[in-house]
Amino acid sequence: MKNCHLLHVCCAPDLAISYLSGARGDIFFYNPNIHPKAEYEKRYAEVIKIAALFKMNVLKVPYNPDLFFKLTKGLQNEPEGGTRCEICIRMRLEKTMEYAKENGYKSVSTTLTASPKKNVAMIVKIGKELEKKYGVEFLPNVYRKSPLYNDAQKLIRKMGIYRQNYCGCIFSIRNSVIVATQETKTVKSGVEV
Repeated sequence: MKNCHLLHVCCAPDLAISYLSGARGDIFFYNPNIHPKAEYEKRYAEVIKIAALFKMNVLKVPYNPDLFFKLTKGLQNEPEGGTRCEICIRMRLEKTMEYAKENGYKSVSTTLTASPKKNVAMIVKIGKELEKKYGVEFLPNVYRKSPLYNDAQKLIRKMGIYRQNYCGCIFSIRNSVIVATQETKTVKSGVEV
């Protein structure tokens, strides 16, 4: 059935686990939060590889980081998972829902729920609010709970798929560097991480 389901995709590793867990539909790679542009292009290229393997259609979506920076202005020092992240997730899901409504899709889900670092309750809450606004069903699939999670990780390694070490925005780069530095210091001091 054409235009049945629209799958918001954040990255190739999360697409792999989501697909193996049953996710289908057209891929909507809308992630203006990813910075710098070279990182965005790298993640997009990896999504194309996984999509080709699974024979999934990837929709062309413009990269617009200015919107992310406008919406999160003044929130640079927010902790990961805080207000800035909530705004970012809402921005991405809202654009997905808007596109779904305009193009006749019946439902939407997101691979954001595959990440063990994301707040699934927050994602589902936002999705359900947007469901009411746009009249497109939001499917709250929690892909990371799949028994095929380890199979997806093996597939990613076998294909040589790039695994990013930060969520995507410039602020999460800073936080991942801080965490990596703290972990290195802890290991060097002989304390288990």
